[in-house]
Amino acid sequence: MQMTRATLFVEHFESAEDYDRVTSWLERWKKGVHVADYSTGGYEHIWNVEGPDEALSELPQEYFCSSEWAGI
Repeated sequence: MQMTRATLFVEHFESAEDYDRVTSWLERWKKGVHVADYSTGGYEHIWNVEGPDEALSELPQEYFCSSEWAGI
């Protein structure tokens, strides 16, 4: 199975909905997605992950951002 690297970014100033969605997704995919790094600035959350396209396709495109980790 090919693994793809991605960097995910979400904020939760007024609502934790996006953060909760990512953490639920990570829990569901814990056997198939590797979290290489996680950082937070309080309301800003960034994860460098590696996982199958099947898993990554479950997340909205607006969660993905450019990074050296992701190679974009």
